[in-house]
Amino acid sequence: MCGIAGTVSRTPAAFGVHGPATAAVLGAISHRGPDACGEYRDGKVWLGHRRLSILDLSSSANQPMTTPSGRHVICYNGEVYNYRELAGELSLEGLRSRSDTEVVLRAFEALGASAFARLNGQYAFALYDAQTHKLWLVRDRLGIKPLYYRLDVRGLAFASEIKAIAALDQHAPTCDLSSVHEWLFYGATLGGRTLVRGIQQLLPGHYLELDIGTFEFQVRAYWSLERQARRGDRVRSSLGEVISETRRLLEASVRRQLVSDVPVGVFLSGGVDSSAITAFAAKHYGGRLATYSAGFDELGGVDERPKARRLAAHFGTIHHEVQVDGSQVADVVERMVHHHDMPFGDAANIPLYLMATQLPDRTKVVLQGDGGDELFGGYRRYVTLRYHRWLRALAAGGQRFEGVIPNGAFGARVCRYLHALAMQDVGMTMAFLLTPEDSRAPLTSVFAPALRRIIEASDPFARYRACQHSFADHDLGNQMSLVDMMIVLPDVYLEKVDRATMAASLEVRVPFLDHELVDYVVRIPGATKMPWGKRKWLLKQALAGLVPDDVLYGPKTGFEVPFGYWLRSSLKPLFLDHLEKFTRERPGVLDVRVVMERYRECESGREDRSPLLWKVLNFIVWCNTAKVAIAA
Repeated sequence: MCGIAGTVSRTPAAFGVHGPATAAVLGAISHRGPDACGEYRDGKVWLGHRRLSILDLSSSANQPMTTPSGRHVICYNGEVYNYRELAGELSLEGLRSRSDTEVVLRAFEALGASAFARLNGQYAFALYDAQTHKLWLVRDRLGIKPLYYRLDVRGLAFASEIKAIAALDQHAPTCDLSSVHEWLFYGATLGGRTLVRGIQQLLPGHYLELDIGTFEFQVRAYWSLERQARRGDRVRSSLGEVISETRRLLEASVRRQLVSDVPVGVFLSGGVDSSAITAFAAKHYGGRLATYSAGFDELGGVDERPKARRLAAHFGTIHHEVQVDGSQVADVVERMVHHHDMPFGDAANIPLYLMATQLPDRTKVVLQGDGGDELFGGYRRYVTLRYHRWLRALAAGGQRFEGVIPNGAFGARVCRYLHALAMQDVGMTMAFLLTPEDSRAPLTSVFAPALRRIIEASDPFARYRACQHSFADHDLGNQMSLVDMMIVLPDVYLEKVDRATMAASLEVRVPFLDHELVDYVVRIPGATKMPWGKRKWLLKQALAGLVPDDVLYGPKTGFEVPFGYWLRSSLKPLFLDHLEKFTRERPGVLDVRVVMERYRECESGREDRSPLLWKVLNFIVWCNTAKVAIAA
C-alpha cells in the first residue's frame, strides 16, 4: 500500500513541480509510504510515489515503474491479489520484479483499459502512455482505496489524499459550501464530492481517461454495483449450494488476501465478521497468525477484549490487546482531521488509529471485517425496511406521542426512527435510518443566517434518492443493503479505515469486499440472505462449524465510541479553545449562541446533541489548522 500523486500541466510550468514543490507534495503523503520515494517526468507529466513495501521488498519493485520500452508508466497504490494468475493467463515474460505492480502495468500494456476489469484487489493508480500522450486514473470497484483529483486552468492534479494536491498551491483551501448540508447529516460528503472547492474524488469502479494533447477527458465505469445487482441471472441454486458457494468464496478471498512478503495479522473484535476472517486466515496462513483487539476505559465505551481473547485461544492465534483512554484523545482529534483533510464525523477513526500506532513495527498488513454487515444484512435497518409498508402507518401515528418520549440518546433515536419510517420517499427513509440526525431541528442552525441560506440551497438527500432508485426492483431490505454499499461503505467506513491506518503506515485488507464474493452475493434474493428478517442468516449458515455458536448466534455488539462523554470531559477545553479561535478569525460563519446552546443541552443531558457537536468540533479544527477560507 502506498501514496501516489501527479500532475498534467496545460503548459510546462503550470504547476512548477520541481524542487521544493515536489518535496512538499510527496512529503504530505510520506506516512502512506515510508519505505521508498520516486518520481517520473515527461514534458507536461509528473508522477510521484511513496512506497510501503509489501510485495517484493527489493528496489526492483520501486515506483513509478516503466515498461522495458519506456512507453508505459504506472504510479500505483494498492494490492492486486490475482496478479500471479493474471501473469500466467497473459503469458507475461521477462518480468523484472515479483510485484503485483509490474503485472498490472504489463496487463495494461497488453490489454489497454479492458485490463481494469481483470483485476481482483484494492487499488488506485495512474497509468501514462508516453507514445499516445494519454493518462488514466483508476479506482477499485468498491472504493477501498482513495483517489482525488482537480481539473482547472492549470491542468490535472491527483493524489491519494487532498493534502498532496493542496501542497501545489500557494493559497489556503476554500470550503465548498454546496457540500456542507450533506456533510452535516452524514459527517462525510458522498459520491465524488468533497468539502474542498475544486477537488473531487473518482467514483469506485471508474476510470478517468485524459488526452494530454487536447485536454479532453472522459470518466467511465468499468464495473458497477447497479449492473451486478440487475443481472438477469439471479442466483437460483438450491439453498445448500448457495451456502456452500458463499463459504467457498469467502474462504478463497481470505486466502488470496494473505499474500504478502511481510507478516499479516487480523483485527479481531469478537464479532461474526472478524471471527470468520480469523478462522480462515489461521487455517491458511503460513505460520502462527497474530490478532489484535481494543477496549476503552471510559464510561460508555465497549471493551471487546474478553470476547476476542477467548476467540484467539480458540483459533490458536498470537493475541495482542490495546487499551484506549480519554487522555490520548485531544491530540488525536487534531491529528485525524489532518489525515482526513476534511472534518470527519465517525469518531471510530480514533481508536482505530490508536490501535494501528501500537502494533509492532514489523506489522504492516492486517485483515479486517468491513463490508460483512452491508453484504449480508447485519444491520437492524435492513429488517425494519422489510416491514416498511406496515411500519410507515404505525410510525405516522406514533409521531403524535413524541411529547412523552424521554430526552436523551434513546429518546432521540426513537424520534428519528419515527420520522424516518413515516416518510413517503423511500430514499429519504434510508438516509434518515443511517444519519444520527433528524429533521425536527435544522442542522444548519449552527451557521450564521447569511451562510445558512447558501448551505440549505443544496439537497443533502440527492445521493440517497439516486442510489435507491437504481435498485428499485429489489426488496427494500436488499435495496438498503445495496445503497449502503454505494454510500456508507466508500464514503464513511472505508474512508475511516484507510486514513486511520495509513496514518500509521499500516495496510488494511477487507476480504468481505472481494469482488467475486460481492458479485455473487448481491444476486442472491433478500429472502435467502435474511429469511424472516434474521440478520446475516446466510453468512451464519456458511460459517456453521467454523465459528463458535455463541459468536454466530450471540447478541450483536456495536463498536460504540464514547465521543459524547469525551466532549463533556477530556475534549471540553479543545472544543472551547478552537471555537474561540474560529469565531475570532472567522466572525459571521457560525452562530455561536446556537452552538453553545447545543453544547449546554448535551452537557446537562437534556438532549443528545453529541453527533452534531462532534461534527462542529471537527469542522472548526479543520478550518483552524488547515487555514481554510470560507467565502459565500
